[in-house]
Amino acid sequence: MQWRSVGFSAWSACSGPAPRPTCCGRRRRCMVHFGRGTDMHASNAGILVALGAMLALTPAAAALELAARDARTGAPVAATLDYDDGSPRRASIDGHLRAIAAPALRVTATAQAAGYRALEFTLDPAGGPTTLLLDPLHEPAAYARLAARVAARGDERWLQGYVRRIADGAPLAATRITLEGRDTHSLDDGYFELQLAPCPRDATQRSTLRLELPGVGEQEHVGLACANGVQRMLLTLGAGAPARVDHVVGALDRGARSVAGEASTPSSPLQMALPPGPMLAPALVPPASIRVGYADAACSQSCCTGSCTHSCVLPLETYVRRGLDNEWIASWHSQSLRAGSVAYRSYGAWRVAHPIRPNFDICSSACCQVNDGSTHGSTDSAIARTPGLMLTRSGSEAASSEYSAENNSWDDPGDGLSCSNNDLSCGDGYAGSPANGWPCLADSVGAGRGCFGHGRGMSQWGTQRWALTASAPSWRWIVDHYYNDNGAGSNLRTAVMTSPLALSDLAATPAVVAPGATLQIDATASSSAGASHAHLLIGASLYRAGVGYLDDSAHDAPLELASGSHPVTRSFSVPAGAPAGSYDLLVSLYLDVDENGAISSTDLALALASASGAVQVGNDRIFSDGFETGP
Repeated sequence: MQWRSVGFSAWSACSGPAPRPTCCGRRRRCMVHFGRGTDMHASNAGILVALGAMLALTPAAAALELAARDARTGAPVAATLDYDDGSPRRASIDGHLRAIAAPALRVTATAQAAGYRALEFTLDPAGGPTTLLLDPLHEPAAYARLAARVAARGDERWLQGYVRRIADGAPLAATRITLEGRDTHSLDDGYFELQLAPCPRDATQRSTLRLELPGVGEQEHVGLACANGVQRMLLTLGAGAPARVDHVVGALDRGARSVAGEASTPSSPLQMALPPGPMLAPALVPPASIRVGYADAACSQSCCTGSCTHSCVLPLETYVRRGLDNEWIASWHSQSLRAGSVAYRSYGAWRVAHPIRPNFDICSSACCQVNDGSTHGSTDSAIARTPGLMLTRSGSEAASSEYSAENNSWDDPGDGLSCSNNDLSCGDGYAGSPANGWPCLADSVGAGRGCFGHGRGMSQWGTQRWALTASAPSWRWIVDHYYNDNGAGSNLRTAVMTSPLALSDLAATPAVVAPGATLQIDATASSSAGASHAHLLIGASLYRAGVGYLDDSAHDAPLELASGSHPVTRSFSVPAGAPAGSYDLLVSLYLDVDENGAISSTDLALALASASGAVQVGNDRIFSDGFETGP
């Protein structure tokens, strides 16, 4: 506790021979109590004695312990921390926990380091030991090299990563890593890579990885799931590192501990008024960062809520990367993984607004959403298709996007799986838990499958089965299916996808054109996604009452949009038969969901802006300045 100001008064009616301070009230105003019979106008010596007693009981300025590590490799990072506690403050931190002066109140802080993206987060004076995970500006060279190799050669399987000392992130060279009868040793910088035998098709086999470093320790990682591609792991040894780490895959292991959200209620939650017809995703800025509870400074030991001793602060998109492969099966279809990325991100964002503990938003084990130091190339690719996309019911905050392994409303007594759904009234072939606010949903892909989890929200195995059906619906359809019944949902099944994008500052050059001519459209596109959107399409139309919309799909252009605000441009050819007059200009951004390079009904509209009367279409009676000639 930090006392910012202290006031003194004397009190002659108190018992006791010595002065004693009493502090009370929100502002902690303190009074010095003197013994009975003491004159209010005590001697200077008496005042000094009282002051000494007061200062002896005044706690020292509070401090927080912070460290900074590389979010990809776990390496220590020398960073500066800036915040304003009534006056600007700056602190230096590195890979080891260091004490800094705590602010008196919660403040926004920014951590920066050369070669890394800035991390904005809330610095809380009540926070415990905290590690900041900073995203490098560029993917580590070894990661990029192996990803390119696997992309070119197909179904290879690799394990790569770094071995670090748990206390400060220092590299641990010569560590032996053994998996499935193959082994390798870490290099001087802690890096390792190991090629493994490809997984059989649709395999769910699990393996145990072993670490050995003489003089430092040994460790087993039990339950690694087999998936082709590149799996990356941050491995830690040293004082405080456990001898055994059990790896959880939510879709296989969670059962009763399914991801649960807001208090279940049969009453209808606050919902947005949705317009009819094709819907523009409502704009909602994702949180820049999330505080995750861990059991170590390296952010590598997952923990349940009550056993988390450490907080790790990381960008929201990095949080999704570190967790999706722990909840979904990395070998699943890309459409299933993309659907899962939206659910995982939205639940994490909801927890930022509704923290599970004062010093962290969410825990890192199956008690919350599993999140550890591992990632996989397949889940990384899925996440890169949906950056910043969340779900909302109110339009003002992310929805608690609950999910569990198998949501069919039938419990198979012979499958040995844990069914925690207390309302199976929907019956076989349906998902839902009406008593808990989730109405029945026809879900044919679940028919005959025993319930495994609480039955609310998205069915993880359902996302995979839908992705493999003959109709092969997109991830967008799968998300809408489970969270809003494709627009027909009620109660808690009414969440819709949000957009982190916006458009502004529309302009057309020239503003006056003849039918058949081409103009240039300029605008400012903004993204709060926290990662680059590489699969956008920029569309445009002209509109005039009585004429309708004039489109030019031939010039709909692909767009990659990084976080922040950027100028964008595209061409527009006015149809040769366009009637003369003043037209509104409309510009839109779509996510290319079906990946065909053209705007279609499958794609997700993420931004729309208009400029009234921005374009004047003329004919032979229109001068270049837009005024009509005389009769």
